[in-house]
Amino acid sequence: MAPAPTLAERLDAAPSDSLSVADIATATGLSESTVRRLAKEPGWPADASGDHREQRYPREAVAAWMRDNQGTRVNPEELPGADDDRVTLTEVANRTGRLRETVSRMPSTYRNSADPFPTADPLGTYSWGEVKAWLGRRSSRTGPRGTVQPPAAAAEAATQPVLDKLTTAMIERLTGKSKEAVKTLVRRPEIAELSTAKVGRLRVWSADTLLPLLWQLGYLPASGPLGTEQRAVLVELGYLPATGKPTAEQRAVLREFGYDEQGSVEHRAWLRGPHRTATELAKYYGVSISAISKRIARAQEAGQPVPHPADTEDGTRYDPRAFDAFWNPPAAD
Repeated sequence: MAPAPTLAERLDAAPSDSLSVADIATATGLSESTVRRLAKEPGWPADASGDHREQRYPREAVAAWMRDNQGTRVNPEELPGADDDRVTLTEVANRTGRLRETVSRMPSTYRNSADPFPTADPLGTYSWGEVKAWLGRRSSRTGPRGTVQPPAAAAEAATQPVLDKLTTAMIERLTGKSKEAVKTLVRRPEIAELSTAKVGRLRVWSADTLLPLLWQLGYLPASGPLGTEQRAVLVELGYLPATGKPTAEQRAVLREFGYDEQGSVEHRAWLRGPHRTATELAKYYGVSISAISKRIARAQEAGQPVPHPADTEDGTRYDPRAFDAFWNPPAAD
């Protein structure tokens, strides 16, 4: 018997390249209410109708979303692994063939649902049996399942060490700071309040909430090469591959966190731009002028190189490229 077509494949029978909710429901066999609910999930294509009377979605974009999300709704009993396995969200993505970004949003997306995503333990791992059961219940509520198998690469990725939590030891490796300095760092209110739990005396943080803050606070470089330890930690967390180039999804997640190896187009334009005043620098980097002055003073006291201002007809200004190298120095390996 031929395998049943996936939801994405069923869209081939849709009447046009621009689909209404009713069109998608008719082609896939899902109910219209289910399609409307799916349209609220992360990553669903944007309404391309330009008409408030009826939302319409590009068929290819919907099919791609179905392949990444709905198309992998196989029988949970066919998924690999034992029910008593403890798995991270990255491992859930690998075992089911879904995008990691999609899976990482499930706990928050369904937090207030009548059937919320299973609860993680203090180290951020989940019962694989509970996750499979939850996926099975959701599959039964979202119409016919496809038969797409997880990608071949997922089996290899699942064998790699992947975590979803940061410990103080990992923060030391990311920031290059000493144990005592990190103890002081994690007492900062905005960091302390993000700590999710303790395992014994070990404090842990959710990686996808603390990493963006570390980038925002300037403890990680916004662009350019990462240090060896920084890269190693991001590999352990699943945000970078052990070898080769990062995937488009990994690059997108890191950009959301605040890191772009090549820098954004806007940032590159800023670096090529004219000399800037301290006020302009403070606004661009999201800090106060006092913060810039204090950081320069600390660097001078430590005998570190600092950007030297140039006296121009318009006043004292800094070379943006030299200042950025000072503000976001490449991490030492």
